[in-house]
Amino acid sequence: MTVQESPIINRRNKTIEFSIQHGCAHHISLTGSFNHWAQDVLLLEPGSNGTWKIEIPMLPQGKYYYKFFIDDQVWVEDVDNPWREPDGRSGWNSVLVVEN
Repeated sequence: MTVQESPIINRRNKTIEFSIQHGCAHHISLTGSFNHWAQDVLLLEPGSNGTWKIEIPMLPQGKYYYKFFIDDQVWVEDVDNPWREPDGRSGWNSVLVVEN
């Protein structure tokens, strides 16, 4: 079994792809420090086998925190990303570091 790196930084295309596995969600958004935690801007697209994905333009160099927001109710960290830090509310923020 291979471990999926998440998120996937594609330097050639200058994009970052985020994905989450969730078979019963109606909608999922990507929210984080890079979009001021906006809950309704970066909407993931449902795909096959319950995989939801979104590709965003490459971010400037830096450290970012993010979560997925499911059905306007549940905040979830990226379980495929081992890098996380406490969110200050008894949960976790996933961490993305963009380097040159």
